[in-house]
Amino acid sequence: MKFRRPPKPPTEERLKRSAIAYLQRYSSSEDNLRQVLQRKVMRAAMALELNPDDFQDMIRDTVGFCVRNGLVDDRAYAETKIAGLRRRGRSTSRIKATLVAKGVSKDLIDETLDDDPKSEIAAAMRFAKRRRFGPWRTTLAVDHKLMEKETAALCRAGFSYALARKIVTAENVDALRQSACDE
Repeated sequence: MKFRRPPKPPTEERLKRSAIAYLQRYSSSEDNLRQVLQRKVMRAAMALELNPDDFQDMIRDTVGFCVRNGLVDDRAYAETKIAGLRRRGRSTSRIKATLVAKGVSKDLIDETLDDDPKSEIAAAMRFAKRRRFGPWRTTLAVDHKLMEKETAALCRAGFSYALARKIVTAENVDALRQSACDE
């Protein structure tokens, strides 16, 4: 039977070590790091019957330390996250929601996110290819019901209805790429 060690009370040094260990494994925004540290403090405070509000200054100082030393950079985080999500075929609205959830400011998101319609089409094409929609479809029997399901899936992923219909009704990949280049 495995027993967990009792938690130690949070100190500024322990929080810094925890923050650095977290940042070695994950990229993070400033607000996300603050949330991670708050959860860590909350667990320790509840186990030791301490008031978690007493540690807010330590959390603020630790996050400030990480920002000052370049361990956390919201702009670089947003740029990296946007590039990765675009490669996976995520829509602009889905990317914005993801970054807002991670604590990146809306102004920085708008600044960093290019609203290039070609990147939106390319992302939708990647999504459709991965899900085998439209010209990547493997079924020979295509009916109205199947096309509506594919369109709905693209719309739920955050793409516009017009773009979803364009992809679902495309005859072949080359025609779709050509229409993407024309816009």
